[in-house]
Amino acid sequence: MTDPTIPGPSEDPTDQSQPAQKPYASPQDSPVIAAVPAPEENVPQADAALGPAAPQRSHARAWAVGGLALVVALAAGVVIGAAAGDDTDPAANANTSTLPAPSSATPTTAVPTTAAPTTTAPTSAAPSPTKTTPPPKPKPSSYKTLSERQWKLIAKNPDAYVGRTYVIFGRVTQFDAATGIDTFRADVAHRRMADKYDYETNTLLTGLAADLDNLVEDDIFRANVTVLSAFSYDTQIGGETTVPLLQVDSFKVL
Repeated sequence: MTDPTIPGPSEDPTDQSQPAQKPYASPQDSPVIAAVPAPEENVPQADAALGPAAPQRSHARAWAVGGLALVVALAAGVVIGAAAGDDTDPAANANTSTLPAPSSATPTTAVPTTAAPTTTAPTSAAPSPTKTTPPPKPKPSSYKTLSERQWKLIAKNPDAYVGRTYVIFGRVTQFDAATGIDTFRADVAHRRMADKYDYETNTLLTGLAADLDNLVEDDIFRANVTVLSAFSYDTQIGGETTVPLLQVDSFKVL
């Protein structure tokens, strides 16, 4: 006699067209993943003699299949997330990685200097030495000898012969403290006279003191002279006289 509380076997134990419904692992599982067919199981067939299989074993197998499906879904989600991360713009990542971090350092300001600007003196290249020709030496003055008449013309108007050079002869008549060490008086002629009193023209002569140092009163001399001008001076008796003034360029005591 059959117990009515125990469910009986299917009318057609061999009919397996209706597979057992597999429960989801959890209510949150995706329908797509839940729709993945589970691997076939070798569900033991109900033996007509032994009766239907125990329902507890069927529920355990269903839970195992649901756990395997959950693991597969999680792995698929990790792979999809990695692929989505690879699709990001590498240039944007590069720009983001190379951006410098904002600096929090306080900006520094240059302190103006009060030092006076230095100036460089302009430099000029040293001129190269050039070979210069020394100026020609001036020709020595040509001292002209005189005739008696020519000398008388010079003595009459010395200003008319300024700068001209001649040869004269004479006798020193005064060379003392009154005349000084570079000026003396002499009687002059156009040539050397036989007697010292034959020199007739009163003349004033001047030159370098060192050159005239060896000349004294009453010396007879020969001199190369340059006509300077006419010269006037006071005489010892209170009068005034005008005489030729000659520059002694060189002389010789005779």
